[in-house]
Amino acid sequence: MWPPMRRRACCPIRCWPNRGVLIPPPAIRPRARDAHMMSGPMRREAATASGLTPGDPGAPTTVSRVRAMLVHAGLVLFAVAILARAVQLQIVEHDTWLRVADRQHVDQQTVKPLRGAITDATGTVLVESREQVKLSIAPREIRDVRRKNAKRGDPLVKTRAALRRGLQALSVPEAQIRKALDTNQTWVSLPTLYLPSDIERFAGLPGVHVERVRRRINSASDNLRGVLGAVDADDLPVGGIELELDPLLRGQAGSRALVKDPKAGNIESPELSSVDALPGHTVSLTVNQALQEIAENELKMALVRTGGTGGDVVILDPRDGSVLALAGVRDGKSAGTSTPMALAYEPGSVMKPFLVSRLFDLGKATPNEIINTENGSAMLPGRKRPLTDEHKAAQMPVRDVIRFSSNIGTAKLALRLTPREEFEAMRDFGFGSLTGVPYPAESKGALPLPARWSASTQTAVAIGYEVLATPLQIALAYAAIANGGELLQPALVKEVRDAQGATIYRHERRVVRRVLTAKTASEMRRMLASVVDSGTGTAAELATYDVAGKSGTARRSENGRYLEGKYNATFAGMFPAQAPQYVLVARIIDPKGTYYGGIVSGSLVNGILQAALATRNSALDRNALAEVAKTMPVPVAKPKSEQALAIATRDSLRRDSLLAPAPPTAEPTPTAARVVVALPFAPPKAAATNARATRDLRPVPSVFGLDVRQATRTLYAAGFQVSIARGSDVRTRPAAGTLLRVGSTVQLEMPRMESAK
Repeated sequence: MWPPMRRRACCPIRCWPNRGVLIPPPAIRPRARDAHMMSGPMRREAATASGLTPGDPGAPTTVSRVRAMLVHAGLVLFAVAILARAVQLQIVEHDTWLRVADRQHVDQQTVKPLRGAITDATGTVLVESREQVKLSIAPREIRDVRRKNAKRGDPLVKTRAALRRGLQALSVPEAQIRKALDTNQTWVSLPTLYLPSDIERFAGLPGVHVERVRRRINSASDNLRGVLGAVDADDLPVGGIELELDPLLRGQAGSRALVKDPKAGNIESPELSSVDALPGHTVSLTVNQALQEIAENELKMALVRTGGTGGDVVILDPRDGSVLALAGVRDGKSAGTSTPMALAYEPGSVMKPFLVSRLFDLGKATPNEIINTENGSAMLPGRKRPLTDEHKAAQMPVRDVIRFSSNIGTAKLALRLTPREEFEAMRDFGFGSLTGVPYPAESKGALPLPARWSASTQTAVAIGYEVLATPLQIALAYAAIANGGELLQPALVKEVRDAQGATIYRHERRVVRRVLTAKTASEMRRMLASVVDSGTGTAAELATYDVAGKSGTARRSENGRYLEGKYNATFAGMFPAQAPQYVLVARIIDPKGTYYGGIVSGSLVNGILQAALATRNSALDRNALAEVAKTMPVPVAKPKSEQALAIATRDSLRRDSLLAPAPPTAEPTPTAARVVVALPFAPPKAAATNARATRDLRPVPSVFGLDVRQATRTLYAAGFQVSIARGSDVRTRPAAGTLLRVGSTVQLEMPRMESAK
């Protein structure tokens, strides 16, 4: 029991009746909310004292031990999970999340490499990538600024005036300048691209925005662009060499890291790593730009002269298979693709030498064997119509079958072979298969299998029908005759150099197969030389050198039918005939009037050769030409090719400009003891004493009465190099009629007035 307690009087009114009375303290009852702190009996006593029974709301509950352990275990597992996640983030996935953080704070940019250049065989750049800038101006952002390192009292830079002067220096139209400085405009982009060096003086001014772009600059001729291909706006290749050699040209991309700054934009930091882009390789082609321009110009003039709707020209080096020039024109403009490699056609009689060469190798024919040509008309087995010849004769030797392009003689010779043998002969010369040139749109032509031949196919193939060939395939087949019997793989790529200039690839001569013996090739060259000398190809003849070749005139087909009055006029030539340095194939489509290949395309080949001889960079070995030059005096005449005259005139404007690019000969310049002075064009008696001297010595032609242009061309056509000097009249030193070795320099004197011209 609690001890008695005297209660203190609180107030007179309430406590007055109990004043002085001892009142025991009330019993203290345990609170239900404190039941969890009591033992079992105490909880029951508390529940009883509170008047609540278990289950009533507010009554104390009993917490089991298992539930408490589960709660503790859950807390432990949660802590372990947090720790494991921390380990995963900080240790296991450390690098991954570091990269994520870098992406949020660092901007990784790809640096595009500079695409490699493409040059011609002499190193002239045809295609290259240049970095240019696009200039945009925000007129409302223009404000005057203080010069760098200027003092406080120095005047501000008048930005608008400086920007106007800079734009005027770039030849921007005045109307465009006013628009760029008009504050009513928010943004003005100039359409022209500029070099970075042109705008560096005002690129940092307020309101001037510069965007760097890269452009592929193609300075090649229109025809050559079809060979080179192109790249699109994303620097991806589209056709041609650009597509075929893209892995070499595109280079290797680099990267740079910039720190993201919301105020200053992206900022370069030296602490961030960057990888420099590696420029692409430089590809040098075998094409000779000077010879390419000659081929294109002569082809265009020939089309104007003949009225043809199109044409092709291929120039090939038969010694190693290098493609020197490719030209193609359709409907008066350059073709989009390289038609000499992409479009095949029925070439006609230019195919005859290949069949006859195989007959010589097999011993089934000889050059002097007589063939019955039946006076120009004959019905042969398997044909529904008789074959006819333009040059009608009762009979002729095999060499004249080639010289006069006898269809009857060739068809009769073809019947000596089986269809399989004829097919293999044509296939061995490369027809019906790809040449291997690195050009994605190349055509392989068409050569049907013997099983598909009709009764007339054997004779048709022999004269160039029912077989399709590209000008490039024809050129390669003639190159086999020119080089002694080896079919070569053509080459468009001369060499490849990396960004440091080291050569990683250089073209080497590659023989596909031997198609005829050297003896047969030599004999066939002599027969083809007679075609130009006195046969169907006299229009290709040169006065100074022998040319070999073969003409071909074939009806043109379309949709499986031959068109009336439509022809393909073709001429395949070799220059010089004794040791060819060029193989040329020229084709004119649908010439008006005269349509024979020997006349129409032969004159085209003649013009190309004249122009090539008149220029210095035409890939000709002048010393080798001097060995095979004709010994007859060259008459003074106006050249047939206007382009040759123009080139000779252009190259003669400088002293010593006509010197040949070939290595100088070891023999010294002829001394006075070796020069025989005689009357003009009179053959010296001393020359007969030495056959070698007679062949190497040649009289200087007279240039009396000629202007400097005609005189320069006359001397050059005679085999001499020309040096221009001032004098009182147009004359030569040594004088006309003097015997000089071919290739020697003749000084051409001209009056001051002529020099001024």
